[in-house]
Amino acid sequence: MLIVLFLVLTNVSLSYTQTPDVSTLSYQAFDQLATVYRSGGSAPGLVSRLNSALSLMEAARIERAQGNASSASALEDQARSMIEQLSNQIPAAQQQAVQESNLRVEITIAGAVFVVGLLTVCFYGSLRVWRWYEKEKLLEMRILGEETKN
Repeated sequence: MLIVLFLVLTNVSLSYTQTPDVSTLSYQAFDQLATVYRSGGSAPGLVSRLNSALSLMEAARIERAQGNASSASALEDQARSMIEQLSNQIPAAQQQAVQESNLRVEITIAGAVFVVGLLTVCFYGSLRVWRWYEKEKLLEMRILGEETKN
């Protein structure tokens, strides 16, 4: 009899630990979405779906407080399925955010290289023009000096 009671309690505790609480799932989903935004991406569609799931969770709490356990359970199940679907889509959004961030860094580096190259060419060109001008001025002075001696 004691063994049966132990097995029943173990089964209940295992089934409870296998399915996390809806609020725990929502915190995890929020944390994952925050990671997307910290990576430089945006996911407004996923945020609105998380908000919808949170609204369902709040409605379930209200229903449970009013004594409607069956409708509260249905709303929690609906919120759980929305959050699980959302959690399955978040890794793709995270990967896209990382790719967009990398692209922005690459564009910035390429722009900096282009600007440095352009400035180098402009400086070299202006230096060459200055040297040419100085040479022409020197030759002009020599020619004028020879003409005055004659």
